[in-house]
Amino acid sequence: MKDENKKIITGIDVGTTKVCVVTAACTEGKPIEILGVGKSPTKGLKKGVVININDTVESIKKAVQQAETQSGIPIESALIGISGEHIRGINNTGVITVSKNSSRNPFDHEITESDRNRVLEHAKSITLPAERRILHVLSQQYKVDNRNDIIDPIGMTGNRLEAKVHLIHSEIASEKNLIACFDKAEIDIIDFVLSPLASAYSVLDPNEKNLGVVLLDIGGGTTDVIVFYNGGIHHTGIIPIGGDTITSDIAHGAQTTIELAEKLKCEYGIAKEALASEDEEISVPGIHGRESKSISRRKLASFIEPRLREIMMFAQSEIRKSDHRGLFTFGIVITGGTAMMKNIEDLASDIFKYDIKVGIPMLSGGISDSIQDPTFSTAAGLIEFAVLNGDKYEEEDGIPGLLKSFSKRIKNLFENLY
Repeated sequence: MKDENKKIITGIDVGTTKVCVVTAACTEGKPIEILGVGKSPTKGLKKGVVININDTVESIKKAVQQAETQSGIPIESALIGISGEHIRGINNTGVITVSKNSSRNPFDHEITESDRNRVLEHAKSITLPAERRILHVLSQQYKVDNRNDIIDPIGMTGNRLEAKVHLIHSEIASEKNLIACFDKAEIDIIDFVLSPLASAYSVLDPNEKNLGVVLLDIGGGTTDVIVFYNGGIHHTGIIPIGGDTITSDIAHGAQTTIELAEKLKCEYGIAKEALASEDEEISVPGIHGRESKSISRRKLASFIEPRLREIMMFAQSEIRKSDHRGLFTFGIVITGGTAMMKNIEDLASDIFKYDIKVGIPMLSGGISDSIQDPTFSTAAGLIEFAVLNGDKYEEEDGIPGLLKSFSKRIKNLFENLY
């Protein structure tokens, strides 16, 4: 018997070095069940931005086909993770007078969902260049009259409602190029979601977000930083350096190809040179008639550590831009493919002077063992994002499932902006 409450949701993370796909079954009141997973390398993006549509399309198709084969379910629509140098974040404030309601006391106005929506709309009223749009409005906290630090104002009484928010805005052209890729792959875009925001949904819990934590998502082309405290996001930063830069450094240092350098990094890489063995030798095949040679594991680490240290120093600068001046109780959580680097916690602890943890997706249903890997943090987080924001994507006429026409609406929006 078909369960009408079950929704099939797919999240697709299109990164600089790989495309990850996760398909899941979501039923209210039950754990998310992972049904299919796919992963394919890609060469069609640079620092999170599409530079070759055909290459990107082929990578999407390969990863999607893997997930479809595993789940037995065709993928027609998906939430898409988006990142890149073009993403920006800014804090802003909105203020409104609370609407009058049926209360007999003219000074006793109960705050409704409509009031909350109005103040958030007011908070996103900033002037942006024509080529940019608001991607997310992320509430930090509310203020009702003189009462501060309110997480949800609905049902409270007052006359003045203020919202502090973090706005994420993106470049329309970059989104349009991704839309073109998914059009060619014949997949409707349900929504674009900031990749590190999606990752946070899969690797962080409410306690971490409330008491203070920094998420460091080290991808192939970029490193994304999100600062959480008091349940809200207070800073986001995109650093245009990621794991592929480390791979390039290894290729130069070891005089080998990018492909072999990536293999060396994944199989033998160590984040701290001092912790690597000088005696363990690694064979490096010769290129174009050159002789093979050996390098020590410590030598390999000497190519890796400086770049990783640079990434983390940039991340530290981003953290300092946050208006949070207190402690991060839960320290730094590192995720993304580079988080699998051996001894990365040791290096990060030296730099940040905080507790360090590698974040992996916390989903546990179905074939979730196949995504217990920081590489899948964004794709898995897109599933969680869809579940927790489900009302946003439902059809007005009550058709079950997620809205499949978003890509058409978003394309119309972009056309009207030009």
